[in-house]
Amino acid sequence: MHQRPSVIPFLSDFYMFLRFSCVALVLVGLSTLPGVSVADGGLKTAGSVLSVGLPVVAAGISVAQDDASGFFQLMKSEAATILASQALKHTVHETRPNGSDNKSFPSEHAAVAFSAAQFMQMKGGWEFGVPAYIAATAVGYSRVHSNEHRWKDVVAGAALGIGTSYYFTDTNEKTKFSVLFGQKSAYAQVSSTW
Repeated sequence: MHQRPSVIPFLSDFYMFLRFSCVALVLVGLSTLPGVSVADGGLKTAGSVLSVGLPVVAAGISVAQDDASGFFQLMKSEAATILASQALKHTVHETRPNGSDNKSFPSEHAAVAFSAAQFMQMKGGWEFGVPAYIAATAVGYSRVHSNEHRWKDVVAGAALGIGTSYYFTDTNEKTKFSVLFGQKSAYAQVSSTW
């Protein structure tokens, strides 16, 4: 049986993924240094970059692994996340902590980031999921730190993003790592099937 070569063979290697991720995180981190940050604040910018970067990395992994169905699962999950987030923002009318508008709930940046993180966990296992969840958590922190959201907005966005990925994504792994959120708590869960 003839096997089709990978679209981007060098990205299919896990260690190469880690190297690219580390370089990307260092570059984003540099934007938070004094003299390098932009007018709206380096941490806020870093969070915004990560919220876009996580889905891009997730899509890149799907392309590198020739996983067209995974790519479309990610697109459906992210689209549903954005649509649901916008519907809630236009229904709830929660004022932002900085008072700029009434679209604080839920955090769409967190929702998009956690959707991608959960997708990477479901498709690549904990090796991809843990770094992605750390990056998504950094996005949430940046939104609260920059006074754009409260923690409840971030937790709601995270739950929304994780939920859409669970709904649309088929897992590739027998072992799953996930983060579950309660009203005033968060839990890490590892499950395995054999």
